[in-house]
Formats: sequence, C-alpha cells, structure tokens
Amino acid sequence: MQALCLEKKQLILQDNIPIPKPLAGEALVRVHLAGICATDLELVKGYYPY
Repeated sequence: MQALCLEKKQLILQDNIPIPKPLAGEALVRVHLAGICATDLELVKGYYPY
C-alpha cells in the first residue's frame, strides 16, 4: 500500500508499506480518494503555531 508520511515538516510518499492487520476493536479502512488543501500544507510547513 502507499502512505503519505510527515517527516521533519515534509510530506513523503512511501510505496510498498505492509498492510496493517487490525487488532480487536479496530477497523481497516480502504481510502479511494483524499484531499489536501493549501492550509494543510501551511500547517505542515509550520506557518501556523498549532
């Protein structure tokens, strides 16, 4: 599977991540589409003190 990871204030796309096995009481959700807005990227870059 692919994963978008945040490392040192940078978003990094990682391929071939093993698919996790959910534990009791957890669920594994397949995401078909996801969106990131400009504000999300500004938060990652540290432009806002959140």
